[in-house]
Amino acid sequence: MARRLGYSRLQIALHWIIAALVIYQLFIHPGIEAAFDAGIDGTVAAPADASGAQVHVIIGITILVLAIARLLIRVTRGAPAPHHDKPAALVWLGLATHWALYAIILIMPISGAVAWFRGVEEAADFHGTISTLIYVLVGLHVIGALAEHFYFKNDSLKRMLRAKS
Repeated sequence: MARRLGYSRLQIALHWIIAALVIYQLFIHPGIEAAFDAGIDGTVAAPADASGAQVHVIIGITILVLAIARLLIRVTRGAPAPHHDKPAALVWLGLATHWALYAIILIMPISGAVAWFRGVEEAADFHGTISTLIYVLVGLHVIGALAEHFYFKNDSLKRMLRAKS
């Protein structure tokens, strides 16, 4: 498969939609913990907690479906090659961060679904614990994108804003 010059419109749209949904899930996840605990304890969650939990679950499933689509498109369509205008260690870090982000946006919804639908407390604990890793990976991703744009002065950031074939 030949390397692409840039990402497709669909790849760009999926990137930003998933990013927005993940940010929402990380910072605004009302009620999910209280509703889960109520379910484990055999009690009824407060209506606001139950509603917030439903939104969290629906968005989590949406992220999983979109992430699978994005990964399938990446595998079948490809992606632009990383710029090699920086130290090899930074190229490796960028690739590792990308693949770790792909993995975690698949693992998080799956662990959340196992916790929510099967009532597995260990899955809920794992889900909560690895959410910290998302902050680290997103931070590395954003810092990397900004470094590519402002320090290395290449078009890496622009490639995720404008489609090319």
